[in-house]
Amino acid sequence: MATVMGTAVKLPRVRALDVEDLAGPPAVSHAATVLSHVVVVALALGSGTSFAQLSGLGIGAAGTGGTIGADSGGATSSAGLRVQPRISLTQTWTDNLSLNDAAKDAALITVLAPGISVSSSAGRLRGSLDYSLNGLLYTKTDRPNNVQQTLAANGTLELIERRLFVDARASYGQQQQSAFGQQTSTENAIRNPNSSDVASLTVSPRLLGRMGNIATYQLNGSVTETKVKDSSTGDSRVTSLSFNTQGLATGPLNWTASATTQNSNFDAGKENTRTSATGGLTYRPDIDWTVSGNAGIERSDLQSGFSQTAATYGLNAQWTPTPRTSLQGNYQSHDYGDSHTISFDHRFQRSSIRFSDNSSVSQGFNSRSGGQQSNYDLFYFQFESREPDPIKRDLLVRQTLLELGLSPAAPANSGFVSSAPTLQRRQELSGSWQGLRTTVTTTLSQSRSSRIGEQVPGSGDLSNSSLVRERNASATVAYRLTPTSSTNLTVTERQIRGDLSSQSSTLRTINASWNGRLGERGSVIVGARYSLFEGQLPYRENAVFATLVHQF
Repeated sequence: MATVMGTAVKLPRVRALDVEDLAGPPAVSHAATVLSHVVVVALALGSGTSFAQLSGLGIGAAGTGGTIGADSGGATSSAGLRVQPRISLTQTWTDNLSLNDAAKDAALITVLAPGISVSSSAGRLRGSLDYSLNGLLYTKTDRPNNVQQTLAANGTLELIERRLFVDARASYGQQQQSAFGQQTSTENAIRNPNSSDVASLTVSPRLLGRMGNIATYQLNGSVTETKVKDSSTGDSRVTSLSFNTQGLATGPLNWTASATTQNSNFDAGKENTRTSATGGLTYRPDIDWTVSGNAGIERSDLQSGFSQTAATYGLNAQWTPTPRTSLQGNYQSHDYGDSHTISFDHRFQRSSIRFSDNSSVSQGFNSRSGGQQSNYDLFYFQFESREPDPIKRDLLVRQTLLELGLSPAAPANSGFVSSAPTLQRRQELSGSWQGLRTTVTTTLSQSRSSRIGEQVPGSGDLSNSSLVRERNASATVAYRLTPTSSTNLTVTERQIRGDLSSQSSTLRTINASWNGRLGERGSVIVGARYSLFEGQLPYRENAVFATLVHQF
């Protein structure tokens, strides 16, 4: 028993969580359940909600599969805490469950998926969590039943007001092990032998402060742990520590200084370290323009496996003529490979456009290398003027995508797990347009992942090929038939190439669906898809599906 804010509460006894807990279905189920309880309670306390209020909202029932009663769906406290449990049922018929044209296996797939979304937009803890437990039942096939889980959580805890913060991110889901292996559509619930469950957890404390009337400083630390189920390729721990300071000059010219050290350790690869110290000047002639430059020294073992010291320098410029337009470019010289970023964003009243070209060193898990844009990303940027608060905007974007029948994660690049730092370059052009009834989203992208210097990873795609090239193209058109129903059509193509002709594949997918509301809290999606994969194990698949979703 514990007393919190005058209320006696019986707290459940749970063992300490470790990232290893997320490596298998039974442990993941326990960890995710406990995490859901912990985050709901933490968000409540962080936003100023007592346990008594929490009990009144019915959150305890939600954690055990109950519902939260609220006319608008979910529960929202005056402090900005929102809890939205849900459950969905999907029935799919496919003519090729085995993804093998030589041995087609037609089957029915039933997916029962309870889930919960939690968000806090006020108080000491701000953030969101979305968790889903997917139970897969196969009929008319010998395929064993399965359980899949997805988790996406991020938040910021303010331990000391305006001084000490802790940022945290956690994710759990399926990821392609090899870019050269068999690929499936992101809309495809069929378990691919080339995929694995991947868990990632990042904790980043940061301390802000001032050194008298001379400068401000920020001390950042970060630990990222990544685990891949049933494989050591991709298992990694990345730690970093940085100190940044800048002067308190009142004029357009100011100075900056920074020191950073980062260590990456791969279970199936090597340990690498890079450390740098730089100083620079920033010039801001007016509120729209910022120009800066830096120079210093850097020591790393990424190039040859042995620590080497070299000079590093860079330039950065940013132009923001309006709150809706931003143009930014930066360049940084490294002995193991230069990095750069060029980005342009512009938001119209009902549309947006984004372009980016960047290259950088990627540490460990690269499921979304270079910032792959999704439907969620595009609408999140587009709705910035409508809803400045990031938590409320998150809810608005998710509700809009649900009403349009669009997947928040689509399109997504295939990615692959890596056992060493890689040099990546990614270019992307994306846009969205929302009319009175029609919504259009498009994305064109290409990426290149390559080895750094003379080092060859111990395992993974880059141990068999010096580079991995990927090209993606997708377009989605959604049309609102009535205030409560819409149709959408999505067409995607993904191409992957390596050094050898055998290391190439192409996946084309067409997905059409109808989405409608069932009362205030329910929705239904009915659709069909066609997939054509050309690669080492080619296949052609046709499927029809129907999904019922109820939000409590």
